Amino acid sequence: MMVQLSKYPTILLLGILYLNSTAYAFDFKQDFQTTYETVDTSDRVELQSPVSDPKMALLDDLIINRQRDRNPRTAVILSLAVPGAGQSYNGDYLKTGVIYGIFGSLFYAMDFNRNQFDRFNIAYEQRLKGEPDEFVGLIPNARGIRNFRDRYRKDLELTYIGIGAAYLFNVIDAFVSAHLTTFDVSDDLSFRIEPTIRTMFPGSAVGAGIVFTF
Repeated sequence: MMVQLSKYPTILLLGILYLNSTAYAFDFKQDFQTTYETVDTSDRVELQSPVSDPKMALLDDLIINRQRDRNPRTAVILSLAVPGAGQSYNGDYLKTGVIYGIFGSLFYAMDFNRNQFDRFNIAYEQRLKGEPDEFVGLIPNARGIRNFRDRYRKDLELTYIGIGAAYLFNVIDAFVSAHLTTFDVSDDLSFRIEPTIRTMFPGSAVGAGIVFTF
């Protein structure tokens, strides 16, 4: 079954925005970690009282939330319960908004296709019984009505598949993002290739080895 993406330009656009937000969130984590590690803390003054400005307090909470290690299991459970909740738990608030946009578009498409399917299905049954229907004068025969009904039924089924795929992808993304919060992206990670001699019976073999540095 071939999916015609041209029928769902909004869903396609939101999917592209989601991929961009994923890359942006990962770049933000790398940039923030690099900046945090290179800041000179010798002159830092610890605040003994909470931030009085609500906006600054909210910003401080968001930044601290992005630095916390995440539990992948918790992220998965939250995403299973409420799509987008796992992304909020991971601190990926932009992803949360995109996910709600994707689900909103999919549910809108589902409602539209279901209503159209019901319209043409009722008209098709009325046409077979010889009763007047809303498409009299527009669609000449019952076969034409049936074709429209079948098309909207196919689109409705594709929408169900899209909702299921988006739900599954939402869970997988939350799980992977939670793991990436503990992924080491510092400059200490490196590897090099160097010659090595491996003792093998009955002699030795010369080859190349990869050495990882953590």
